[in-house]
Amino acid sequence: MGEERQAEVPFQATTIAARVLYADTDRMGVVYHATYLRWFEAGRAAFMRRRGSSYRDVEESGVMLPVIEANAVYLKPAHYDDVIRVTARLGEIGRAQLRFEYEISKDGVPLVRGFTRHAVIAADGRPTRLPAALREALENEETTNEKDIVD
Repeated sequence: MGEERQAEVPFQATTIAARVLYADTDRMGVVYHATYLRWFEAGRAAFMRRRGSSYRDVEESGVMLPVIEANAVYLKPAHYDDVIRVTARLGEIGRAQLRFEYEISKDGVPLVRGFTRHAVIAADGRPTRLPAALREALENEETTNEKDIVD
């Protein structure tokens, strides 16, 4: 795909709450490392939905956004029955790639920070440009006051 010039994106964030389920933890009651990637997805989906563009809408338009890179830095553990906050923001937006950044916290204390990078591909799996309508939605402030909670 080559190197892309990234657009400057103003600070934007969406925060949702999630309760740690027993199924999210290991035998010691500590959240299993891969569970954070699921919460990243929940935050990203809420970010998009609150700007008027769900993943379903994106895919129905013929575009998909597969994860091509994921990163998580584990600072402190979350435990069974904790209520955590997942904050997602758009970090970079290019012609054919997106980067979302995340912070998962409890009581204002960061637990995990990370990012996911997404390719923009057409239904045939080939790289394509980010549709103008999706770019506009992602660059906007939240348009709905929907309160997501993952429980």
